[in-house]
Amino acid sequence: MQNQRCSKFLLVIALLIGCVGASAQLLKPYDLKLGRKIKEYDQYLLNARAVTRNETKVYIEDVQRGDSVDYREVVLSAQCNVVSVTVNGQEKEKNLVIRDFRKLTLTDTIDVLPTGTKVRCWFSDSGSVFTVNNAPVSDDVQALLSEVVKSEGGTETSKLMDPAKAVALGATWKMNIPAFRKVLGPVLSGAMKKLTGTVTFASIDSSGSLPTATITARAEAPTFTLRFGEMPSKSTFVADISLTVPLDNRYPAEALSTSSRQTVSMSQGNARMDMIVASSRSAQFLR
Repeated sequence: MQNQRCSKFLLVIALLIGCVGASAQLLKPYDLKLGRKIKEYDQYLLNARAVTRNETKVYIEDVQRGDSVDYREVVLSAQCNVVSVTVNGQEKEKNLVIRDFRKLTLTDTIDVLPTGTKVRCWFSDSGSVFTVNNAPVSDDVQALLSEVVKSEGGTETSKLMDPAKAVALGATWKMNIPAFRKVLGPVLSGAMKKLTGTVTFASIDSSGSLPTATITARAEAPTFTLRFGEMPSKSTFVADISLTVPLDNRYPAEALSTSSRQTVSMSQGNARMDMIVASSRSAQFLR
């Protein structure tokens, strides 16, 4: 009987210690620096997926008369070797060895490049350039590679999403909207009179060798006007970002996903056309 009471007492103590540890993690402030530099000779396995879905509906006197959906998904798995980086630690050149590279539509799956293909990548402010087995690529392959292969790393993310001070799990703060407007570009950003954004310290994962933080962000623009030629349209815009980084600021990101959804509605006489333009990219960097 005494041994049973002792065991129960020890169990209660263990549970209390666990609760105290979890509470301490919740309350502890972390100095998050989300823009992480990548170093030359870094190596990682890139698993990336890009999805584009455009939906159009046509109405005559508010009765739907037609609709269409354009769907494309690009899937890539490749071993990456970083050749050079900028002064801000963003990739400038890297080499890939393809493991899997496919394009999927609503009706078909196409292998874009076979396993073992060597891809060389250069990144600059003017865009991306790729070669395949030391030869120029077709425009189609260039476009598909550009959707899933990006210049990773660098400190620009810090300008967009870093908190002004150390924050605890669950904290929220404002996104740097002027920096996000530069990401959107002058045409789309210029049409948005109001644009708001919030960043959230969403979760901590301590299961791996390096504890990680997942940071999420959302930017939204309520109804604004875009012009297509002489025809004005009513539009809305939402963008989401999810970034997983080690709590130790010395290490680069482990995962990144971005998505955007824009609605456009145009009317002329008794006709109306509604469009939804949605795109997303998710990437894991396995080291």
